[in-house]
Amino acid sequence: MALLGDQLMSRRPRAALLATGLAVLLAGCTSSSPEPVPAPSASASSSTAATPSPSADPLAERAKSAVSGVSVDEEAFVESGVTTVKEGTRNLSSLTEGKRYEAVVACVGTGTVKVTIGSMPARTLNCDGRAVTYRIESAPAELTLVIKGSPGASGAAAWQINEEQGR
Repeated sequence: MALLGDQLMSRRPRAALLATGLAVLLAGCTSSSPEPVPAPSASASSSTAATPSPSADPLAERAKSAVSGVSVDEEAFVESGVTTVKEGTRNLSSLTEGKRYEAVVACVGTGTVKVTIGSMPARTLNCDGRAVTYRIESAPAELTLVIKGSPGASGAAAWQINEEQGR
């Protein structure tokens, strides 16, 4: 019995060390990212953390490329996002009231998505990879952007909001 007790005592420190090492490893894995992550904005999205990132999808990369007329490093850039057509998105962006902005949306895949930006009428966008620009002449303090896939649609949709330049 004493021998068994000694084995248990020696296993406890190893188990504790293993658990600590595993926790450190998991924390390191969950905080790393293949690309830089911009500082969080005051916007909210309906995406969940448990959902796999659509940006790993080639269709998502094509959609993001279609809307990225302004680099994230440029002063005009406000925010952007990508979602699967099936999940869609509802985003709330904090803007400077009265300023001019543009929202660019593209969908890549099959079918259509319905896009609603602020109080503008909803528009149907084909998932053909072409970007559509929505002009926001006098922005509200908070702008809602909703992308909802039609039944049977699939693929990825991306959006980007920028301050309008040169007008």
